[in-house]
Amino acid sequence: MIDFYFRRPLLWDFILTSFLSGFLTYIFCHNNLPMPDRDKLNSIVSDLSTISLTLAGFVLTLLTVLISYKSSFEDSKGTDGPKNTFQYFFATSFYFQTVRHLKEAILSLTIIALLGYVLKLTIPDVKNFILFGFDIYGVATVLFTLWRCLTILSKIIKLQQDYQRK
Repeated sequence: MIDFYFRRPLLWDFILTSFLSGFLTYIFCHNNLPMPDRDKLNSIVSDLSTISLTLAGFVLTLLTVLISYKSSFEDSKGTDGPKNTFQYFFATSFYFQTVRHLKEAILSLTIIALLGYVLKLTIPDVKNFILFGFDIYGVATVLFTLWRCLTILSKIIKLQQDYQRK
């Protein structure tokens, strides 16, 4: 199941978060449930945008370190095998999948941040349900992205543990 998700994680994130956001917004609007006031919604949008940009910076730093660290190693294809755990990781296809997923995480978080600021600037006061829907969408996207990054890091640690047991 997780492999299926990781083939197209941005698509699945978009589908799941759109459904969740639309469903909860529909429930609030059609059941006359009290929605947070405009100031609270704007505050949440600002917080989500700030958190998204901060997390994108952390993921970008991680990605930069991985890429820089790989370039400092010699290509181990012509030798009798990887000499350490990092060379083992870099010699697998898992490295390129990791880089792709981390780049997509940066893209996803940056889009959430920019979209939040644009919505905050352009949505009139009477359209609070749009900000409410975005808040749910943003929180869910940040959670999915963090979960994906933590899953990748867990797999890297497991790969290192497996290598050291050999």
